[in-house]
Amino acid sequence: MTEPSDDYLMGRFAAGDYAAFEILYGRHKDAVYRYFLRGTHAASAADGHQEAWARVVANSGRYRAQGRFRAWLFKIAHNVLMDQFRQPRHGPVSEDEAVANGSPLQDVEYLEAAERLDALIAALPVAQREALLLHKEAGLTVREIASVAGITEEGVKSRLRYAMEKLRKGMRGYV
Repeated sequence: MTEPSDDYLMGRFAAGDYAAFEILYGRHKDAVYRYFLRGTHAASAADGHQEAWARVVANSGRYRAQGRFRAWLFKIAHNVLMDQFRQPRHGPVSEDEAVANGSPLQDVEYLEAAERLDALIAALPVAQREALLLHKEAGLTVREIASVAGITEEGVKSRLRYAMEKLRKGMRGYV
């Protein structure tokens, strides 16, 4: 038996089937949370995650099934994250926050590398960080990122290339 598509589930949810929403939420909650966690600190990640899902619920009746639910969901998450960027900034996730959120950060060397990577991601220009997170955390394609961010595919590729170059350069000696 095949799993119902995200589009089908959104249609069912818009019609009042809350069990359909639970399935959708279960499929995508971790990726959305990681997207926020990489983009901001743990407290803001939780707030952003909750706000994004609240907007999904509020806009469920406006969703049009086109096989692009994940892109639509991350467009909402992107908008919430951009709203958070307009608020005062916070630093990368601390060791205490990572442990409190259940991250399996046992090894000191791994922890140092993870902290370095978090700091490098936080230091990226917003446009590069956004493209990187949508690609790596949300799993969106270049075309989907272009649609979400309102730029060309070449612009997305450029942002990803520059972000990855900065991360590789900054991680030399850690991996």
